[in-house]
Amino acid sequence: MTLDAADPGVLELLSDPVAMRTWEFVRSANATKTISELVSVTGLEAAELHRQADALLAMNLLRAIRARKPRREVGYRATCDQIVVAFDEHDEEIVSRLFAVGEAVNRDFAAVVERHADPEFHSKAGFRFQMCGTYRLSNEELAELRRRVLAVVSFLNMPRNSGKGGGDRDEVDPGCNQAIQIALEPLVGGLLPTPTITTSPRSKLKLWDGSTADSAGLPALTAREREVSLALADGLSRAQVADRLRVSVHTVSTLARRAYKKLGVTSQAELTARLTGHDREVPGDDQDVE
Repeated sequence: MTLDAADPGVLELLSDPVAMRTWEFVRSANATKTISELVSVTGLEAAELHRQADALLAMNLLRAIRARKPRREVGYRATCDQIVVAFDEHDEEIVSRLFAVGEAVNRDFAAVVERHADPEFHSKAGFRFQMCGTYRLSNEELAELRRRVLAVVSFLNMPRNSGKGGGDRDEVDPGCNQAIQIALEPLVGGLLPTPTITTSPRSKLKLWDGSTADSAGLPALTAREREVSLALADGLSRAQVADRLRVSVHTVSTLARRAYKKLGVTSQAELTARLTGHDREVPGDDQDVE
């Protein structure tokens, strides 16, 4: 779903983190949800959820499903798996407002983490890690860092559904149990925020074609195609990729061929350029790295 940042109400809705979390819950459930069900999950008042639903309906992010037995209420379903916000990069007011939205989202994230932090965290499966520092990076090193982070962002942004096919789960619980923040903060300049929502200049909108692209910027590759693509972009040979994934070289070649077609590339060099972002400008790329 592509929204226009200049349309009335778009940025106001994106600045409402509670409404966007409600949308994400409905989207990931991949099922019709009623206001009563949302009340039980979110703990919000029905009136507030009706307000959120109306705002999401107005942006076509939800659609209403009429009541029918055994459900006696109107239900709601998400209309898309990703949101792309298009903007005019030459409109200083819109760009400024996008930065303000990003700052508001970051403040909300920090507040949520502080409010829900688990000081007794001792998970056998999870881990806690924090690293802070200032670094001098060359343009080549920054491109390498971006490529490596892309692999993580691509995994985190894969749509996760709560129902069938959602993977192994010990219990059915829609609540988040991990808070993850990946931040690259240059000493000069800045980047437009892209948490779970992609912002794109209109001139680059075709790169985010909703029929083929996901929120991480990679076309709709399967999990295996992603693994092969990212490994090849790391400079590994097909034999090395096969050894890493414990599959045959023939399987790697098949997966690579499919990924190349979806990505619109014909060689490993073009694949690397595509995944490192060398074929498109990124806000902040014109800044010197110190």
